[in-house]
Amino acid sequence: FTGAQEIVVTGEVLDMTCYISNNLSGPDHAKCARDCIRSGLPAGLKAENGKVYLLTGGPGHSINAELADYAAKTVTIKGRPSVRDGFAQLQVEEIRKL
Repeated sequence: FTGAQEIVVTGEVLDMTCYISNNLSGPDHAKCARDCIRSGLPAGLKAENGKVYLLTGGPGHSINAELADYAAKTVTIKGRPSVRDGFAQLQVEEIRKL
């Protein structure tokens, strides 16, 4: 899968568990999202166009520690997109805080 073109996406860092189950996001949810991401729950990015990506590191590499402090904040992420069973994923290459 190394052929995927890198894309750059700007959006809000989500804690996917709370977002999918309870539609929780935004500044009011920042502390919970930070704790969830830090504890290893899946992180995502809600792009400005509304598309949501599951954020992943390279194989065997978790990016949660890097992402936790960005919970509920807007960042720009450069990465390689893919889709598995209908889920859009973005393998993170670089995180840029706005």
